[in-house]
Amino acid sequence: MSAPTAGPLCPRCRRKLAAWRLDHCVYCGETLPAGLKEGHEAPAGLKWVERPPLPTDLSKKLELMKVVPIETRRKSRSLVATIGTLSVPIFAIIFYLLYTLIRRVSPAIAILVPIVGVGFLAYLVWTFAKASKSRP
Repeated sequence: MSAPTAGPLCPRCRRKLAAWRLDHCVYCGETLPAGLKEGHEAPAGLKWVERPPLPTDLSKKLELMKVVPIETRRKSRSLVATIGTLSVPIFAIIFYLLYTLIRRVSPAIAILVPIVGVGFLAYLVWTFAKASKSRP
């Protein structure tokens, strides 16, 4: 047989009270009778829940720290922006070289290479711009 539990029990579900300061059981929702907690000592963990009030001058300083920025940080260039800046000219050169190669073989098909290249470069710029804006 188990040892009796210390502290009051819920009259409905017979569980130990989980929230000492509430007037209802957190498990079943039953309203607790008025004198249920009398004669029982509050749990030791509650003494750490309520902290002493801060002095007024300190609380004013904390409020100002929330509103006024202390210092501004330099924005460092992100890795995504650096890769984007380097990759766009590299792909532009690759598409130009591909255009000159295909133009020698078939000038009719070579017209498609700059069209696809401009579309791809626009997609790259859009993707890197979106990624650099979302970074903090």
